[in-house]
Amino acid sequence: MIRNLLLDWSGTLADDFGPVLKASNAIFRDFGRRDLSTEEFRRHFRLPFMEFYAEFLPEATLEGLEPLYERFFSGLHDEVELLSGAREFIDFCRRSGRRIFLLSTIKASHFDAQAGRLGVRDVFEHPYVGIMDKREKIREILATHGLDPADTAFVGDMVHDIETARHGGVTSVAVLTGFDPIEKLAPAQHDVIVANLAVLQKLLGGMTVIESHPA
Repeated sequence: MIRNLLLDWSGTLADDFGPVLKASNAIFRDFGRRDLSTEEFRRHFRLPFMEFYAEFLPEATLEGLEPLYERFFSGLHDEVELLSGAREFIDFCRRSGRRIFLLSTIKASHFDAQAGRLGVRDVFEHPYVGIMDKREKIREILATHGLDPADTAFVGDMVHDIETARHGGVTSVAVLTGFDPIEKLAPAQHDVIVANLAVLQKLLGGMTVIESHPA
């Protein structure tokens, strides 16, 4: 039984694809490059995101990109909404006694702004945000919270999330609501692929997890 869930934010719980595309294209224009279409962005965008920018802006540095992204995204937070079924899925996890954690690359200030407005800032046992490479963090999270990989799943919308789950030895669940299209996700070594969180909720069933865990 899956007792513990690590959840991604962007494209898994929150629909921020439009704002991210807008901010990214604003960066390209600032460097004198053309905008990417939705299809091009989905095809090329990947995590860690510096690999993506290195492809299109090889002269850019992380130190230079971060303030630009902050500036261009600053007016877009109100465009971010929870994906359909996300709130219900969170409620289901809490009702059934499952432990839920956030593991995301989103900047801490962006998460606070978005999740606070959407009323889900404090639903996670621990939000791990600003994680550039999730593969480098997942084992630490499992050890810190005493999570058995056999009882744990990582739910995300990108190939990087599947790779992260595999690196941590947990069940990988890919959702088709976010950044990576099925053409990228299908060949990856996922354990489960679902259309959305509502489908995942049905797969997990209504069974309540009654085991207690340390505070």
